[in-house]
Amino acid sequence: MAGKAHEAATVYEEFEPLCKWQRKEDRDILEIHLQEFKKEQLKVQISNHGVLKISGERPLDALTKTKFHKEIPVPSNKYDTQSIHAKFVNGSLYITMPKHPENTNAKVSSEPSKIDDQTPKPDFPKDQSTGPPPPPSSQDNRNATTELEFRGRRGPKSGSRLAKVAVSLAATAAAVAVLVAYVVYMYRSTVDEFDD
Repeated sequence: MAGKAHEAATVYEEFEPLCKWQRKEDRDILEIHLQEFKKEQLKVQISNHGVLKISGERPLDALTKTKFHKEIPVPSNKYDTQSIHAKFVNGSLYITMPKHPENTNAKVSSEPSKIDDQTPKPDFPKDQSTGPPPPPSSQDNRNATTELEFRGRRGPKSGSRLAKVAVSLAATAAAVAVLVAYVVYMYRSTVDEFDD
């Protein structure tokens, strides 16, 4: 019971992280700046409908959390969705989306996209002036570079959140309807008294 009371008291502050695209001939890389986040606080998922979902949540204090959510369409006729991979390096999340070699004339695939259980290693550009910073050596900082694991579908939390929102909206609508009915009743009873 105490856990539910604490959950209800939590305040969420949503924010839009800084994102930067690197467009290459063979791949696109999305760089998302997420200072003060940890790997465990981030989720990168791709749906069977070709939508890349990126989200994160971290505590600010005992009652406040900050969170973000981004959805990016990833057409399977342009990108090799099974080779998409993510890497979190020094406060920045890099999502590499390799392109199909024949992407200019490719037809849309009717099969849903799938992500393997294995996370391939990212292939960053060699030109470090425009690309992401090089991963630190294992001697410098063993925890600074981490790979994120893809999850194929959203967990049950998103459905329950949607259900909670629907119930809240229904309860609010019912309360407004009762209030309007009461106001109309009071108005009519007041008008009837003056008509007599």
